[in-house]
Amino acid sequence: MKISVIRAHELGPPERARWRALQKANPSLASPCFSWQFTQAAAAARPDVRVAVLEDGHKVVGFFPFQHRMGAGQPAGGRLSDHHGVVAAPGTRWDWAELLKGCRLSFWQFDHLAAWQRPPVPVTCASSPGLDLSRGYPAWLQAKLDQGSSLATLPRKLRKLEREAGPLRFELRGGDTAAFDEVIRLKSEQCRRTGQLDFFAWEWTRTLVRRVRDTDDADFGGCLSTLHAGDTLVAAHFGMHTPEVLHWWFPVYSQAHAPYSPGSLLLLEVARAAAAQGHALLDLGKGDERYKRSFADCSWPLLEGIVSRPTPLTLARQLKKRVGAWVRTSPLAAPARPLLRHLRRASS
Repeated sequence: MKISVIRAHELGPPERARWRALQKANPSLASPCFSWQFTQAAAAARPDVRVAVLEDGHKVVGFFPFQHRMGAGQPAGGRLSDHHGVVAAPGTRWDWAELLKGCRLSFWQFDHLAAWQRPPVPVTCASSPGLDLSRGYPAWLQAKLDQGSSLATLPRKLRKLEREAGPLRFELRGGDTAAFDEVIRLKSEQCRRTGQLDFFAWEWTRTLVRRVRDTDDADFGGCLSTLHAGDTLVAAHFGMHTPEVLHWWFPVYSQAHAPYSPGSLLLLEVARAAAAQGHALLDLGKGDERYKRSFADCSWPLLEGIVSRPTPLTLARQLKKRVGAWVRTSPLAAPARPLLRHLRRASS
């Protein structure tokens, strides 16, 4: 198999059409994260994004988007990529070591790899829950209610919110710049409040999501959904979509209206509108949050791990990992741990 590496902007119309055709041919690649537009959004935000083109004979059989730093590889888009791997038709085979060598990578770290692309290394299994809307919204909702889901309480909360805060107004794909900025601000605030990594603290992540927001192609685009009560924004979500999938990406809600469950009310409205527009799946993204368990009725299997080949960088990484484990567990290293934690925070 021939492997050549190019920059994302070098994808011409034939390559883009082939990418989309491969994506359509494999239902497990329907997520917007697998779209060439997402890779180009990542490349517009980061100069280290590349695309490996896989050819068998004279035919392109796959694309592998990635970002790299001195031989260390990650998915294109890093932590913002909720699905990643090789974009290829079902049945396509490749050798991971050969792919890494062609990309000049010592290793590639993944945490949302499509399970059917499992490399021959130890992995951790995970999943991305979602709503199967292929039979329509009423069928999905009735099936959840028949299971005794807590979604049955939402109509009462919706009426109460409207009665106490004002008429409700929902938009699936709005263009309100202020609402988009509010999503970014509230998501950053939520990450800091809950002790999670604030990925919007970096300029490149904000650039990436703005690029997605500004894309409105027939097969890929950003999706800003909002729920207002009167003039007050009570919940909002920014995601992205392909014709097949709407990806739930960055949901936020007003803390002042939390008793009304505005986030769940918004998700219910998004599900209704997404099904009406022909999306077969509302992908909630990896995670075990309670609301995802309440809404989901299907899931995509994912893998977490690292695939590597023997290079000095790989050996250095393995050594660093062993030393780190010793520092964390050995009584001899206990006096140095406070200083090491301080140095780690200072360098992050």
